Amino acid sequence: MNANLANPCRAQQLLPLAFLLHAAASWAQNTPAEPSKTEAQALPTVKLQGRQQRSSELAGPTTQLSGDELRNKASATLGATLQDELGVANSSFGPNVGLPIIRGQGGSRVKALVGGGGAHDASTLSADHGVMVEAGLAQSITVHRGPSAIRHGGDAIGGAVEIEYGRIPEQRPVGLKLQSEGRAGGGGTLGLLRAQGGWVGSATPDGNEGARPRNGWAWHLDAHGRRKDEARIPGWAIDEEAVKQQFFLVSGRNTWGHIPNSDARSSGGAAGLSTVFDAGYAGVSTATMRINYGLPPGAHSHNHGGGSSPPGEPAEPAIRIQAEQQRLDLKSGIKLGGAWARELKLHLADTRYRHDELNQGVSETEFRNEVQEGRLELEHSLAPAHWGSLGLHLQNRRFSALGLEAFVPRTRIDGAALYAIQGLKQENWTLELGLRADWRRSRPQPQASSFGIEVQLPERRFTFGNLSLALTRQLGDGSVSLTHWRASRAPDVQELYALGPHIATRTYDFGNSALRLETLRGWNLALRQQWGSLGFQANAFRYDSEDHIYQRSMGVFYAAEKKQFRALCAQLDQCLPVTRYEQEHARFHGFEAELKQELLDLGAEGAAGDSLQLSLLGDRLRGRLDRLGQDVPRQPAPRLGVRLELLRGPWQAELRRMHSLAQRHPGENETDTAASTQWHASLRWSGRLDTGLQLSTYVLGRNLSNQEVRNSTSFLRNYAPEPGRSIELGAELRY
Repeated sequence: MNANLANPCRAQQLLPLAFLLHAAASWAQNTPAEPSKTEAQALPTVKLQGRQQRSSELAGPTTQLSGDELRNKASATLGATLQDELGVANSSFGPNVGLPIIRGQGGSRVKALVGGGGAHDASTLSADHGVMVEAGLAQSITVHRGPSAIRHGGDAIGGAVEIEYGRIPEQRPVGLKLQSEGRAGGGGTLGLLRAQGGWVGSATPDGNEGARPRNGWAWHLDAHGRRKDEARIPGWAIDEEAVKQQFFLVSGRNTWGHIPNSDARSSGGAAGLSTVFDAGYAGVSTATMRINYGLPPGAHSHNHGGGSSPPGEPAEPAIRIQAEQQRLDLKSGIKLGGAWARELKLHLADTRYRHDELNQGVSETEFRNEVQEGRLELEHSLAPAHWGSLGLHLQNRRFSALGLEAFVPRTRIDGAALYAIQGLKQENWTLELGLRADWRRSRPQPQASSFGIEVQLPERRFTFGNLSLALTRQLGDGSVSLTHWRASRAPDVQELYALGPHIATRTYDFGNSALRLETLRGWNLALRQQWGSLGFQANAFRYDSEDHIYQRSMGVFYAAEKKQFRALCAQLDQCLPVTRYEQEHARFHGFEAELKQELLDLGAEGAAGDSLQLSLLGDRLRGRLDRLGQDVPRQPAPRLGVRLELLRGPWQAELRRMHSLAQRHPGENETDTAASTQWHASLRWSGRLDTGLQLSTYVLGRNLSNQEVRNSTSFLRNYAPEPGRSIELGAELRY
């Protein structure tokens, strides 16, 4: 394990708090704990603990990946891992950056969470910054398709993605558990190791001789390494006709069969320790992750008629991102055993992120994001049919950008919030209500513009609230629910204060310090029903977004060498398209639906759980800027899919066909994307060896038809298509 996982001084500051929380349990009532269902399961099938309708979560459409399903879909980026889920798209920036878009909402509207706290990287700042997570290590990934702003604030106005690693054990595991996995193939190579265990610190007599004591210590370790070569594609990297249509220029220096400078590597590790007692747990974890990846050349090009680079001509500038993040988390949950006060939860996190943007190996710009976050939550119940939680959420963020690409000033953002979630169940009806009040202040330092003039940008303060209401009716083997919310968010730092050239995205960005709060009013109607072997689920939704903040392409260029704005430009490598953050009333509406049918009865000889299932699924979204009569830029295209799944003894197989329709509503100064069809397949065998080890071997195939795919949500769709055919072989050992 890397000795530099985190700053030891920070660990020493938080460790005493864990033991103080342990001591605080002495006044709590010792309530016998139910044996955890997850204790007898292997590591890959552990699901997010407490997901059985926690009182701190509002009802809403969610998707959870865990176990073999997550292993089969886990990719190098979070967006690529989730891109086939209903209502979710991948906002790629080349093959090494993939950010999830939920129902057309992305960037600062979708919050990535690690262990319940924010990921706090720079992925919301710009489309070329990746999320600092490793999906291959996750125990579960949960997607909330709809606002999660009550618990997580306005940064989750469009949804949230929770990644759970289990790095702070909440229960003492049975013995030692080890997992090692490796895979190699067209998607690169991946190796990971995860271990957890515990030892008895003290035992509580319970009259059951030989029973496993619940009190003691639990620990967790994990490490990973990933490497991949340049992405292979089925044709030309640059769609020159589309570039000419968008910028009125031909972009050359094209490549066939691969995307230059698209290789990547990452590594990381974590360690966690917790003390488990009758009334709860308290623990601390430290983690580090490093990523180095290249960005496709994009507009860094010269016109050579669509061929490859001529001999003897200098190579394209290699722009790379070298990022590192360190996290220190402390979590505790104490069962209070009171008549109304059920459990007190505390989560403190210190996250320090930095990345350098390298040009030919030389750092030209350094980004830093340092965040301290704290949450205190009390779960309570006033009656048998009632549950609820009250919470306090605090956050302090310090952002800075130094160097040639310092297009956003140093800024300090302070936030505080109070929230309450309440639920009531009467017979077949369930009512849930969520309220939140937020305060946020952004204080920028003076910013030097590209013209050498120092600009003093104004401090902004925002006060806003969020409301969510959900009503659910059980209908036999199904349910129908209606959810309404009014959620607001304050503009993020880049939306308020951007000023200057952003080299990585090849744009000249203008922020807008006069931006107002963005408010979203939404409705979601959900239906779930099971008729014997036939299951159906669907969501229909509508969002009205007041003062929707978006990045508008202005249709002009900035000539960097002459420091001039121009209506036309001779060469794209000398000019940057100009963008500006603006606000406009927007409407989004769409649906998600899945129909699943059990096809065959595999007979009495089949093991429990054996099945053959056929699923039909699809989603569609449309976003419009009403008063302008324009489409919201870079929205997902409608999709239709078919999935065939077989579970038979130790074998698991899946065949998926995903068809994306043409996107004919790309937004102002954007280009259409063509329809595409991709075939994905997986085959997995799992069994127990004579040595007692559990072995899984598998083969994963993505885009087996080697289809050229231009992603409608990508800034770089005309420069870097999605990867072509990929086949991976892997093996996993568990003890």
